[in-house]
Order: sequence, then C-alpha cells, then structure tokens
Amino acid sequence: MNVIIRPLQETDAYTSVKWRNDKEVFKYTGNTYANTITIDSELDWINRVIKNKNEYRCAIEADGVYVGNIYLTDIDDNSAQYHIFIGEKEFWGKGIAEQSSLLLLQYAFSDLKLNRVYLDVHYKNMVAISLYKKLGFVESERVGDFIRMEIKNE
Repeated sequence: MNVIIRPLQETDAYTSVKWRNDKEVFKYTGNTYANTITIDSELDWINRVIKNKNEYRCAIEADGVYVGNIYLTDIDDNSAQYHIFIGEKEFWGKGIAEQSSLLLLQYAFSDLKLNRVYLDVHYKNMVAISLYKKLGFVESERVGDFIRMEIKNE
C-alpha cells in the first residue's frame, strides 16, 4: 500500500467531519465532543489550524484515499507533540499508521531538526502503545489515564 502524508487542505473537511462525529474513531483520544461537529465548524477548524506557524498538520493518504490525519503541534526549537488517527475504519490494522508515522518522524528530525517528539496515549489503547514502542517511543511519565511517550533524535 502506498502511503503519503500531505498538508491538510480545506476540502479535507468534507471527509474529516464524519470522523469527528464517530465516537469509535476518537474512543481513546482526549477529544470528546459534546455536540455534533458540523461542516461549518470543521471548515473553520481546518482553516484556523493550517495557518498556525508552530504546527504541521497533514492528511494521510493510502493508495490515493484520504484515510486519516497526522500532526506535529507545539513545535519549538527542540520538540513537538505528535498526534495521529485513522478515520476510515476499513483501513485500520493495515500498517498505515506506522508508515505515516515514519514519514512524519523523518520530517521532524531531518527537516525541522527537532531533538524530541512526544505524545500522550490512553493507557487502554494497547494497539497504539505497541505501534509507538515499535517506532522507538519510550514511556516518560503517566498523568491520569494517559501515558506520555517520547522519542529522541540521537
């Protein structure tokens, strides 16, 4: 499967809005939405975040199909926070998260010259924890239901 990451664009909102309203997709994230996400609010969100200078927000495509998002946020001179979700459930378990994560980490360490990338993962999200360990992330602390993991550019 050919996996690429590309910067988010406004038209992605028409797909991602359905993911934001799917509780299963966001089951283990810190994001829970009290109200239904509308296309207008999703368009507003995308247009706002793609302008942020300290973020790198990308769409994940697998064989030309937009299947999820992957981000670096809170980018500073040394570090950034990593986020990912695969919204198209028929693409779960196919290695797309691993491939897109490797692309993003390469960008973080080679292009942005970061020293550290970190993430927060729900302790029950064993599939994600397994992936992060495979990528080289190690646990650094626990806060409530979340484990902080990090990978350093050495």
